[in-house]
Amino acid sequence: MSFDPEVVVAILAFAGIGVIGLTEMIKRLFKASGIVAYLISFAVSAGATAFVLSQAGSFAWVSFAIYTIVVFVEANGLYKVIKK
Repeated sequence: MSFDPEVVVAILAFAGIGVIGLTEMIKRLFKASGIVAYLISFAVSAGATAFVLSQAGSFAWVSFAIYTIVVFVEANGLYKVIKK
């Protein structure tokens, strides 16, 4: 499996509103915060990843797991914490 950053961008732009926008809408709908907000974000990241990979015809469990984690980290800005 080769990692392609363009796939991450495609997943983050999922459905035109993006993973971040969709996550924020769901979190506000359920008034979620803390760990529940992260679980919602992870679920949206996994769903968008599965959809994009299956549409591209390149779904494999290993790539699904890796891209889901990368999208989750990117969508939540956790890379900024790791950078510091």
